[in-house]
This record gives sequence, structure tokens and C-alpha cells, in this order.
Amino acid sequence: MNAGMRDLLSHIVARYATTEDERRIELDANAEESGADIEADKAAAVERERQLASEQGDAFARGLTLAWERARRGGKEITFDDRQPDQNAMASALVDYLVRFDLASSRSREVGDHHYLYDIAVDWDRLRDVAEENGQRLDDVFDTSHGAA
Repeated sequence: MNAGMRDLLSHIVARYATTEDERRIELDANAEESGADIEADKAAAVERERQLASEQGDAFARGLTLAWERARRGGKEITFDDRQPDQNAMASALVDYLVRFDLASSRSREVGDHHYLYDIAVDWDRLRDVAEENGQRLDDVFDTSHGAA
């Protein structure tokens, strides 16, 4: 995964995923929990999100790059087949870091025996805004001459 993609994913995790987790922890806290316990729970949630993003980072980068290439050719959606482990991993990562935060949409179609095709459409305008919040140009994230690992 190139540095630009890693920075974009890290920003999504910090801006959306950890904020969502921290908010949920605060809402679920009861009066008996100390402030220190709540903060420890938040810190643990942040670490879990970072670890999960690290584990899914390559699949996220591959899936998002395929979606970008598809969009450059005029496609609106990209389809992933959960019967293919690499495609299933890419779909999962895009759902976790884009669909979950309304940066993409998805729909699924059953193809038999509890297997699905996932059609994912990235909201490139919203993702471009997220990249700009992070001081990035979205085009540069996909240009390997900018920030290759």
C-alpha cells in the first residue's frame, strides 16, 4: 500500500471509526464507571480500530484502486464475489471504511448457497473532500509516483 493510501485510510479511521467508537462508549457508560475506565475503554477501542485497519489495509488499497480504475473507465460500481477470498477481503474492507461512513454505497445479490456478489459504488466527491481534509489530493493517492511506499 502506498503512503498516500495509508494516510487516507488512517485519516478515515481517526475521523470516523474512532470517533464512532468513542461516542458509543460514552453513550453506553454507566454512572458506576470511572472517568479513567471510560478513557481506557476509548483508548482500547482506538487501538482495535488501528489494528483492524492495519490488517485490512492492503485489501482496502487494492479494492479502492480497482474501484478508481473502474470509475476512470466510466463505471459507477465495482463488483466483488465473496466466493473469491481476495475479493471478499476487498469488499469487507471497503464496507468497513467507506460504506460504514457513507463514503460509498453497496448492495448485494445472492448467487446461491449463501454466497453473494457485492456491488460497491464509491462516492468520489465525498471521498475527495475527506482526502482534502487530510491535506491530500485524491488523484495523487492513486498516482504511484506520489507517495509510493
